[in-house]
Amino acid sequence: MRCTRTISPLSATVALVVLCSAMVLGQDKVQPSFAESQKANAQALRQYSWKSRTEIKLRGESKNVKLEQVRYDASGTLQKTPIGVPPAAAPAVAEGGRGGRGGRVKTKVIENKKEEFGDLMKGLGQLVASYGQLPPDKLQAFKATATTGRGEGALQGTARIEGLNVLEQGDSVTIWIDPASQMMRRVEIKTIYDKKPATLVADYQSVPNGPTYMSRAVLTYPEKNVELTVDNSEYVQGRP
Repeated sequence: MRCTRTISPLSATVALVVLCSAMVLGQDKVQPSFAESQKANAQALRQYSWKSRTEIKLRGESKNVKLEQVRYDASGTLQKTPIGVPPAAAPAVAEGGRGGRGGRVKTKVIENKKEEFGDLMKGLGQLVASYGQLPPDKLQAFKATATTGRGEGALQGTARIEGLNVLEQGDSVTIWIDPASQMMRRVEIKTIYDKKPATLVADYQSVPNGPTYMSRAVLTYPEKNVELTVDNSEYVQGRP
């Protein structure tokens, strides 16, 4: 039997950015049909399966890489199935030999660091996910104060929408939209976690003659030298 599980809160953060964008942009800042276009695109994506690669780096060194096959189930819930089996981690050998006090202390330190790192990633994920669930007053404030402009450089030809102090004082949410297709090309969230800056950048591409999808998302937290990257590719219509 294949092992299938619901997408984790951390892996779902960038998916929730899409929800956030659809919520805040289906307003008078863009064409009225934008929200409908996003809903139709999201519905079309449910007919596809794809591969996802998630990598966590600490101080520039890769600590974990996960490959998964992704699809929506009949209820519209995103599901992920691991591809391959990760290599077994070598057992830690503490200085002073196994079973000694030094070994137990070192093992405890390692366990504490793993728990601390897990809490950090969970906290960052929950923070970014919260932008997909803006309270009504925050949503109204975004509508009232968001500014518009034109994309530059690689995003030339797009429409840019930016809101400041969206959820936290000093944060920002910027979205670039292709006016022709009314699809998002980039979403950037600059926010604060534990009084330190954190950034999420999500880029979008389109399946040939098909829907638009998030091709890459990078979540960075310089304070702890942490970087999470999600790459989505090989979109195929139908289940694998």
